[in-house]
Amino acid sequence: MSRYNGTFKYKQLGELTKGANGFYTAGADGDWLPGCECQIDKQIPAKQKIGTDGQMHAYTYDVFIPKHFNGTLELNAQVQITCEDGSCDEFTIQGIDNLNRRYIELWG
Repeated sequence: MSRYNGTFKYKQLGELTKGANGFYTAGADGDWLPGCECQIDKQIPAKQKIGTDGQMHAYTYDVFIPKHFNGTLELNAQVQITCEDGSCDEFTIQGIDNLNRRYIELWG
């Protein structure tokens, strides 16, 4: 596991539309919105969690955001992270944990 300081940007999901197959999909994403400084944990091989429904979820990034962040983070939204070494990556939010009193945790 590698741990970095960095920053992040995110996109909010567009309006939901119902497709011909009956499934709802999010509309076009907007522009990147500024986030703030964060701590990034990169895990290779991917970390795995089993959801309450028994489904396996694998993810590479844990992003820890200070509680003072007041943006709107949603499941399936895009996040772009930039590590202190200059490397960048994008991922889709697979989980949000905001129960900790010190930070908000995203994984994807």
